[in-house]
Amino acid sequence: MKLVTFTFNGTTSIGAINGDHIVDFSDSSLPNNMIDFIALGDQGLDTAKNLIYNSENKIELSKAHLEAPITKPSKILAVGLNYKEHQDEVAQTAAKTIGKAQEKYPNIFNKQNSSVNGPYDDVHRPRASEFLDYEGELGFIIGKKCRHVPYDKAAGVIYGYTVVNDVTIRDWQMRGPPMTMTMGKSWDTHCPFGPYIVTSDEVGNPHDLKLETYVNGELRQSASTSDLIFDCFTLVEYLSTAFTLEPGDLIPTGTPAGSAVMTRNWLKAGDEIKIEIEKLGFINNKVIEEPEDTPAY
Repeated sequence: MKLVTFTFNGTTSIGAINGDHIVDFSDSSLPNNMIDFIALGDQGLDTAKNLIYNSENKIELSKAHLEAPITKPSKILAVGLNYKEHQDEVAQTAAKTIGKAQEKYPNIFNKQNSSVNGPYDDVHRPRASEFLDYEGELGFIIGKKCRHVPYDKAAGVIYGYTVVNDVTIRDWQMRGPPMTMTMGKSWDTHCPFGPYIVTSDEVGNPHDLKLETYVNGELRQSASTSDLIFDCFTLVEYLSTAFTLEPGDLIPTGTPAGSAVMTRNWLKAGDEIKIEIEKLGFINNKVIEEPEDTPAY
């Protein structure tokens, strides 16, 4: 199932994709919030399946605006340097210590939930930096409140998968200690994801998906999720050892080689970044200058 959060005629709702239409859940017994819907688990999906096949409450997909599937996740727990080729290219830069630490444990950092952005919405090039970079990533969504999840049970707590752009401000990323990257990763508009949450049953094996990133139509990243150093199930086991994971938590799993960190070909206003992952669709975001009317105090 492909689950979406969308706005139509000024009202934001959740629903599911059925061909070129969205089946709107708002007139049903289901919650009108994606996190609450995810928390229902199989019960929610069973009700949604009945709606998809029987509901007349359909909206043309082309007439709706797709929002981030989860507009405010409780947590965004991202992973750095999780593809070997990307780790190798970063090891050539000033961040060598990050690469060394990555050999044994996942490199985890937070993206603040205020960075969430829609799958087709504009990304801001901030006034404070010119070092704007893209990172195409597979993301997964937690479906159950859980702690201490062993590897062989991890698939059961992953609700679905999505496409993420871990937009990064490189100079701010390096301002703190090497393992502290949140300040470069959490700027407003810098976590576009979607366009859907594709449920785990529809994805199958998440570790054999093709990922491609294009900037202005030029292929910049091309990889398979089979190249992940720490796979999705390992990440669930590792993260849940430290703290409780909750329905709707988003985990971007890291980016392959090919971001602008090596070429210094930083994103500028007018650039468009398209990230596509097999079975999950694509997101496409245009870079604009940070609006002058953004409040400043």
